[in-house]
Amino acid sequence: MSLSRIFRIVFCLLAILGLHLYLLEIRKHDNAIGYRFPADTLRCAIASDGMESTRKAVGFNYELLGAFGDNNGSYMRILPPQQADECWQKLMEDSLAIVVFNSKDSIPEGLRDSVLLSQPVKDDIVWAVSRRNTALNNAINYWYTRFQGESFFKEITRRYFRTYNSAYLRSMLAGGRVQSLSPYDDLVKLHAKRVGIDWRLLSAIIFQESQYNMDALSPMEAKGLMQVMDVTADSYGIPTDDLFDPDTNIKLGTMLFDDLIRDFRKEGLDSVNVIRFALASYNVGGGTLAKRRAETSEAGLNPDNWDDVAVIFRRYSNITPAYIEAVEQTFDLYKQIID
Repeated sequence: MSLSRIFRIVFCLLAILGLHLYLLEIRKHDNAIGYRFPADTLRCAIASDGMESTRKAVGFNYELLGAFGDNNGSYMRILPPQQADECWQKLMEDSLAIVVFNSKDSIPEGLRDSVLLSQPVKDDIVWAVSRRNTALNNAINYWYTRFQGESFFKEITRRYFRTYNSAYLRSMLAGGRVQSLSPYDDLVKLHAKRVGIDWRLLSAIIFQESQYNMDALSPMEAKGLMQVMDVTADSYGIPTDDLFDPDTNIKLGTMLFDDLIRDFRKEGLDSVNVIRFALASYNVGGGTLAKRRAETSEAGLNPDNWDDVAVIFRRYSNITPAYIEAVEQTFDLYKQIID
């Protein structure tokens, strides 16, 4: 074979290789840029319609939105739970980029032609964007199609859509220990370890406070998993808009409960009463608890013994004594079924 022919063959091979590398680079560029939506911050809301199916998916979609933001290179500013009508209005005003809602709900008549829907992310839950943001909808669908195959997607699906109620967990006693108590075990363990509280006790409090619903809002405006009040957030320097964020809420609730434990330890109470009084104060507030303890003393009973103080509480209401009993029962169950 002549030298010139060898050069021609080598040249052709190099040209083919160069073209292949060029096409790979184009594909990488498409994946990195063409299927992303350029935005530093995307404001989102999960429509609060009271439907149980939506409530179960709130935490799941909260993590999904975060994962999409990570992929898109955007900060996902997820607003506190919003009423559906308010969400649609904000979407049309472009003050929201994404609204998560149940597709069984009706989009307002005048807005149906102005909204684009993603593919379902779980059952009937979809993400809605303004029709002006076609590129955002395309980015969501492209990302979600690929994301469904990743292990993280399978892991959060398992965490949020398995059963965690006490009746089910109690039924597991005969079969040995369980692997998790809630979708938020890792966060609970993290913050419990920082202050030296049994994470299962914190989990029992969260179960009693919110049934693990991160968007829970009480008639008294207590918010999130541990039902924290705005005034508490203010006292710890935490923005009240962050109270529905699971990490922030559990961190703040844990700090509050730990401070209450420390206060009652300083009084020299025994370990059982320390926990019970801390629970009572967490439930009803320090002012009311102080009044009931003073009344306990006036009645000739021991204000440092919860059983005596509970007698006085029951003259008004059984709510706080029942709360403490429920937390302790759940804690006892948790100790039996998980390390």
